[in-house]
Amino acid sequence: MLKRAFLLSAVMLASVAGAQVKNPGILTDVEIGDWRTFDPADCYEQGCGEILQNVLETLYFPEGENASKFVPQLAAAMPEVTNGGKTYTIKLRKGVKFTNGQPLTADDVVYSIQRSLVLSVDGGPAQLLIEPLLGSTDLIRKGGKIGFDDIAKAIQAKGDDTVVFNLAAPFSAFISILASPYANIYNKDEAVKAGDWSGTAKDWEKFNNPEAGTTMYAKKPPVGTGAFVLERYDVGQNVILKRNDAYWRAPAKLTRVIVQNVSDENTRIKMLEAGDADLAFVNRPSIPRVKGSAGVKIIEDTTLSLTAFFMNQKINGQGTNYLGSGKLDGNGIPSNFFSDVNVRKGFAAAMDYDALIKDVLLGAATHPSSVIVKGLLGYSTNLPKYKYDKNLATKYLKAAWKGQVWKNGFTLPVFFNSGNTKRKGALEILKKNLESLNPKFKVEVRELPFSQVIAQGQNSQMTVWAGAWGADYADPHNFAFPFLQSSGNYPTQIGYKNTKLDGLISEAVTSTDSKKRVALYRQIQQIAYNDTPFIPLYQELFPFVQRDWVKGRLINPVFADDYYYTISK
Repeated sequence: MLKRAFLLSAVMLASVAGAQVKNPGILTDVEIGDWRTFDPADCYEQGCGEILQNVLETLYFPEGENASKFVPQLAAAMPEVTNGGKTYTIKLRKGVKFTNGQPLTADDVVYSIQRSLVLSVDGGPAQLLIEPLLGSTDLIRKGGKIGFDDIAKAIQAKGDDTVVFNLAAPFSAFISILASPYANIYNKDEAVKAGDWSGTAKDWEKFNNPEAGTTMYAKKPPVGTGAFVLERYDVGQNVILKRNDAYWRAPAKLTRVIVQNVSDENTRIKMLEAGDADLAFVNRPSIPRVKGSAGVKIIEDTTLSLTAFFMNQKINGQGTNYLGSGKLDGNGIPSNFFSDVNVRKGFAAAMDYDALIKDVLLGAATHPSSVIVKGLLGYSTNLPKYKYDKNLATKYLKAAWKGQVWKNGFTLPVFFNSGNTKRKGALEILKKNLESLNPKFKVEVRELPFSQVIAQGQNSQMTVWAGAWGADYADPHNFAFPFLQSSGNYPTQIGYKNTKLDGLISEAVTSTDSKKRVALYRQIQQIAYNDTPFIPLYQELFPFVQRDWVKGRLINPVFADDYYYTISK
């Protein structure tokens, strides 16, 4: 408690004393999400990814603002690739030490990557590595077809300074995955001493498949080599990072970074305008308010991201009461309400995409036809896309559940994460249009903390929610897999499976023929359009809002938000 009071007082005094640049050396970043976990084997969202990206490091890292080019970080050089593209031999950089003073070794790298596979947390990042290393799209489970021997063969230490990855098949995006914030490296010795997995076969099953958010590093990241260390975490409110003065490169220019979860947009904007925040998440509808404010700078950049409505076909109603009566009686919905494609298509036709982009996003977005967004191989403007069509929506919803939906109506709660007025606006358009079709249709737009949206999504408890996916790496597979493959991130949450799509997605990622891949991804998108497992809403021209005294900020679509090492004030 004393430490907390002292720190906040220090920040306040610096604020008062500052002349032009407030709090030089201290960066305050105000955002709208809380943090579900800091465990690299569990974290698979931007908020926690951003913290891990700054306290841990990867073998490779994106080069500046280029999403497709990588440079060695903890690796000494680019890998030696042999065996027809299946063996990656990587030498480690010399002289790198963890923040506990121990040197980085090959055992640490092997442990970090293997631990992600061993844990295989539902909704976590393990699938990113399992697919290229083990040739499976399923998470690893004790008693399953993949055991610890397979994991041990896939990643091996060769002496203290060399790691060998043995892939199941050539995988062109493998370096991109190793450079993502979900393949971080941390200290094995500290983890084992703290009681985590031993790194051997003897106890791997004990640590396999833990409940998300309950692992060793849920509240504090492991010991890493990054430019910052976690100084303090106020659960759900603030993360404070302190500079690692013993960093293996030149120390960061910032001495401290304060990341605050501020759900109220008016507060975030006032902090920005007063200079008490240096970086701020500002929803598009509020951009005109901050544009032209003294000392405020806006950088517009198209992101490799897709915002969508997700419709759960197998809702787990336990503990939420989201299903109401659980029947098609007008007072709720059955758990499999969205398993009828007519419901999904009816919702897709009831959404006014043009109004969303014009009125909520102020024109700064495009409406994609399906899962492959602009900037990725396979993107096309010639594929069919959903359109607002009141008559078509009526037709589908009259056909749904043999007429019972239209006859009896429904009551449906739908969700967005707190502070995200864009997603709230999208859901309000859907609500207005659905309720205009039939007075028996009742839609309740509700907000939840970001961590709850993630957790309830992973437990298949959500009904319909507005969410977004940002690229881990710049390849269409990183969108096709999580959105459409039956073991991918969203299909496991919404109960969607199409075996033909599964085969096409696997064929597309292993093909080395670009023309063939383009054709496959267009076929995949056409099937997705017909199935309507989700409703693509927009790819945004994103406004990065900051004080003009912030220098060196890199905007890279495969970063997990911001990378603070290059930033100064």
